[in-house]
Amino acid sequence: MNHAHPYWPKLEAALSDTSGIIVPQGEDEGAYFERLRSSIREHATGAEMVSATVVAPGFAHRELGSRISGWLLARSEGYWLVYEPDEDQYYCFWGADADSLGAHGVCGNPLYCWWD
Repeated sequence: MNHAHPYWPKLEAALSDTSGIIVPQGEDEGAYFERLRSSIREHATGAEMVSATVVAPGFAHRELGSRISGWLLARSEGYWLVYEPDEDQYYCFWGADADSLGAHGVCGNPLYCWWD
């Protein structure tokens, strides 16, 4: 857990909402969600602003090639969980380098935006 991050308390509250998230077939629902929560906490980062370029399939409310900026919350093996406070939206960015991240159309619930 990252108590110093200004958006961490908001994220913790959002991690309790599992509505609309599909659990992989054969997985125990409770164990699956707890594994995602634990992984996010394990990969917590300091407060850092990051940006990504919107790439296909994109988002209905953003043009391909536009930029999204937000606060990094967690990062693991190319997955970057980001919070955009003006929209009150969580995004998943992909990439190995902070200077060349892509936003491929995944946003919404932070559990949905994170893979483990």
